Amino acid sequence: MKGVVFRGLEALVIETQGMAAWEGLLDKHAPEDRVYISAQSYPDEELFAMAKDVADILEKPFVDVLRIFGEYLFGYLTEKHAGMLQQFSGFQSLILGIDSVIHAEVAKLYHEPNLPLISSELIKPGCILLKYSSCRKLCFCAEGLIYGAGSHYGVNTQIEHQQCMHDGYDHCRLLLTFEEG
Repeated sequence: MKGVVFRGLEALVIETQGMAAWEGLLDKHAPEDRVYISAQSYPDEELFAMAKDVADILEKPFVDVLRIFGEYLFGYLTEKHAGMLQQFSGFQSLILGIDSVIHAEVAKLYHEPNLPLISSELIKPGCILLKYSSCRKLCFCAEGLIYGAGSHYGVNTQIEHQQCMHDGYDHCRLLLTFEEG
């Protein structure tokens, strides 16, 4: 997992729980003196362990914390890469451009980004079918990123998780319904 994702989790934990909580997570799950550098890669297991502890701290299910983190991460990443969103006319444009635009840009910024496979198809106005596949199975974080995008664009978004890799499927199917202004 790229350090930028860890930095996003760090920002969320410090903002909501304080520096002591973040330092506690580092003490428990990261090698001594670990500092996450955005462009470097770190073990996925560190992020998952930290996120599970955050779920325990918040007394929320792990999948809910992944959604919360995804939503927060959208804002964090757009702040760090402000120019990225200028390529999109709105929510629909962004969702349809995840793979062809966003992932292409991420691949330029970060060496071996290990991105999920995402395809999206406009079914009808206000309805997109998104297919997600990743060995990390972070589909709930992807949901949060989508909600974060909707919030950014002022779009009320609903997601129906029609099938999930956690249930044995080879990819997740997310049906997005939304209204753009």
